[in-house]
Amino acid sequence: MVDVSHILAEQEEASEEIKPRPLSRLTYRILSFNLLVVLILAMGISYLGSTRKNLILNRLDNFENESYLYSVYLNEFLSNSPDLKSANFDSASFLVGEQGFQKFVIYQKDGSIAYSKGTLPVRNFFPSKDIGNSSYLDQILFYFDNLFSVTFHLPPLPENIEDDEALSSMERHYNIPSLRISSWSSQDGGLVLTSYSSLIHKGEIVGGLRIFRRDVEVEENFAETRMEVFRFLALAMVMTIAHSLYLASLIGHPLRKLATAAEAYRLSRSKHIEIPDMSDRQDEIGELSHSMREMADSLQKRLSSIEQFAADVAHEIKNPLTSLRSALETLPLVTNTDDREMLMKVALHDLQRLDRLISDISQASRLDAELSRNELLSIDLRDIIFPLIESHKDPMQRAGASDEVYSPIICEGLEEAVFVLGQPGRLEQVFQNLIGNALSFSPEGSQVTIAVQRSADKVKVIVDDVGPGIPENRLERVFDRFYSERPVSESFGMHSGLGLSIAKQIIAAHQGTISAENRKDEKGHILGARFTVRLRAS
Repeated sequence: MVDVSHILAEQEEASEEIKPRPLSRLTYRILSFNLLVVLILAMGISYLGSTRKNLILNRLDNFENESYLYSVYLNEFLSNSPDLKSANFDSASFLVGEQGFQKFVIYQKDGSIAYSKGTLPVRNFFPSKDIGNSSYLDQILFYFDNLFSVTFHLPPLPENIEDDEALSSMERHYNIPSLRISSWSSQDGGLVLTSYSSLIHKGEIVGGLRIFRRDVEVEENFAETRMEVFRFLALAMVMTIAHSLYLASLIGHPLRKLATAAEAYRLSRSKHIEIPDMSDRQDEIGELSHSMREMADSLQKRLSSIEQFAADVAHEIKNPLTSLRSALETLPLVTNTDDREMLMKVALHDLQRLDRLISDISQASRLDAELSRNELLSIDLRDIIFPLIESHKDPMQRAGASDEVYSPIICEGLEEAVFVLGQPGRLEQVFQNLIGNALSFSPEGSQVTIAVQRSADKVKVIVDDVGPGIPENRLERVFDRFYSERPVSESFGMHSGLGLSIAKQIIAAHQGTISAENRKDEKGHILGARFTVRLRAS
């Protein structure tokens, strides 16, 4: 008994491998590619470098003009005071307004602070240096606050904003020579602008004015713009994921079904596996499904044909083997010399039948492979049919020693070249078989007619004989394997019954057809058999 446990294990393992997954590899690739594009876009948009830079430049320009006006007003204010120390800065109206987002610091000539008023707002922010000791909720808030908040990537503002030396090291003249200005990043990532202008009293520099401004408006506008961008990115992300999953279901799932069916077909030992029909898709996957179904049907037909061929071969070989065995078993029991010679002739005849059968079977089994390997060429039918006609003439006539012009074969329609697509050797084999059959069934002295007719894209070759014809119920069976309908005068076993079957196989490989019919007169009497071969014209 055959151990099939390893076969079943292989089938089970392969079946596990081809089980559908929630997300296929193709789905992951589609998702990763589409999401990568969106993420790169998100990174570029979230940075908004050019927008940030333009905003800072515009605010610096406005702030410089305002700071200059403040310095002019303050110098005018000091003109009514005896000196800087005795000035009542709280009475200066321009130092009163807009205290919620800026700070004024007035320095004396020696650098000490003469006056300071105002505060800079601080955003609700969890500093990174304290994040390690924060709660889990605070860490989440810190992450999202950093993700959606505005960071201007500027030099950090010193913690001691009244340190004149640290601030002066970064402030530069911008458009107004008497004014230094700079932009900073606050501790919470916001935008801080600073300016410094000298204070002049009675023609002498007596100190300086530094203004700190937290530009909340720019931060809010920038943050709002950024949030809008993130909303669109979130929408794009959702649409990308949905589109990727749709593409995966549209492409990946059908391909997976086809792959599963193909694998099941490979593992199938006997039963027929149905390939999913997706031809209604009208796309490449539909074409693939249609091709796979045709391939599966073709393979199934080929397997059935091989099985039938094997059964026919076994049946045909068994007959001469049985006869040979019977003759050899009887031979020792026979003492009569004539009977022994007869048995030896029977055994020899059976051996010849076996040899002929094996040769024809071998040729038929190799035929498909040979036909698929060789290319079809443009062939003139005269190069095939004329040599066959010559080979059936009387040897003396072929040698030119006889004046007789009789030929057992008449050819019509080959006065000019007629080209077909085919393989010369195989087409010669077909017509040799048809001519040989026609001559063998025709009475001695009669003639076989070969007529060639050409249309636009087809060439028809008709072989007629004047024999008894073919039984009407066997016109289709004459092309079956091992079917043999031979003349009465011919010895049994001289043919294997594969000739016409091989001829049909060759013509089918040339994308042509071959058919058989009987020629009849007006009264319905059979005049002989007719075989018609149709080939593609070159």
